[in-house]
Amino acid sequence: MTGEKEKVPKRRVILQIAQSLDGFIAERNGSTEWLTKLDSTEADNAYQRFYASIDTVIMGRKTYQRALKLAGSYPYQDKQSYVFSTTLHDTDDPTTVVAGNVAGFVQSLKEKKGKDIWLVGGADIFTDLLQAGLIDEIMVTVAPVLLGDGVSLVSHDLPDIPLTLKEGRQLGQFIQLTYTVGNVKN
Repeated sequence: MTGEKEKVPKRRVILQIAQSLDGFIAERNGSTEWLTKLDSTEADNAYQRFYASIDTVIMGRKTYQRALKLAGSYPYQDKQSYVFSTTLHDTDDPTTVVAGNVAGFVQSLKEKKGKDIWLVGGADIFTDLLQAGLIDEIMVTVAPVLLGDGVSLVSHDLPDIPLTLKEGRQLGQFIQLTYTVGNVKN
């Protein structure tokens, strides 16, 4: 096909996250220690397959700082990394700090060549990107634990956002639910 521009598949932004059965992604203090106590080879293998499918990670400052604390060093060294923050200005790892228009920045990332983009965390960022129609897929792994209280998946009230179940599968004692987002504008 001479003269025709090759159509490049658009990158997707995927929130891939674990949550308790009662809908919390962390304890009130931000700890995810409850998750590390649960062992599942199947869930670990699914995570590794997902991780190989992305080349970019994005997250908020709190998620970034929590990841550093948990891992002892930056755990996503092999990925293009962006942290959104108005208070953090520089990092000691290959992460790029982005301040300003999160939705505009993410839209520009989606238009570049590459694999999918993982939204690692940040309830405010997730909520803002959902409202902007920039989240393509939500992959929630439900852990067999009830926390009773903690950090919610979204930071504030949202209008109804339709989701379509793409896949549901059991991973040991975990259930992984993958949804496409119904309001994606692109």
